[in-house]
Amino acid sequence: MSQITETKLDASSRTEVSVDEDVLALRSPLVQVRRDEQGSWFFEGPGGSSDSTVRTVLGAVVNAWPHVAALGDLEPGRSAIWSWHDHGWTSEFECTCGECEQPAPVDLDRRSWPADLDPEALVSVEETALSGQVVLSDILYTSGRIALLGVGEQNRSSEEMTSVAMANVIRRWPHTMRALRSVRSGYLLRWNPESLNWHEYETV
Repeated sequence: MSQITETKLDASSRTEVSVDEDVLALRSPLVQVRRDEQGSWFFEGPGGSSDSTVRTVLGAVVNAWPHVAALGDLEPGRSAIWSWHDHGWTSEFECTCGECEQPAPVDLDRRSWPADLDPEALVSVEETALSGQVVLSDILYTSGRIALLGVGEQNRSSEEMTSVAMANVIRRWPHTMRALRSVRSGYLLRWNPESLNWHEYETV
């Protein structure tokens, strides 16, 4: 099993955190991260805080949802909301001019879905990556199909893979949307946990 040991976040990977039960069960996307005044971490789905949470460790959250690793500057008492439009985290703020669009933790809006991605298209996903047992590492486009894989060799047996609708893949891993739009046949996109972006490599 491939797991990170430390994170770029302001806490040890062994720090206990709270995760919305619906997010953990993959029923909702992880779109809000809060820290209370004591510095505790809360990972939530659309609508904000939930009554049903599960305790886990910070390292496990970053392994399952790599887009969380970009929150190294999130201070105690602050929160961050995922912007589907900007493909990144935005700070929660209170508008004083009345003209700003207030960021809100929401589910993926099909009305703003990119025209070059079919939300119903099936993507092959390694089951251990989908469950969070291994880190999502690679996006591979071959034989007319996209595959999302964990760390390791590119070849997987059919028993190790499962078909998931494109929309649900992106709800699971929001940081994959741009990558899925740019992946080319014969090329591999690999996530770089240091620079927090995808790098393209030609497959042989």
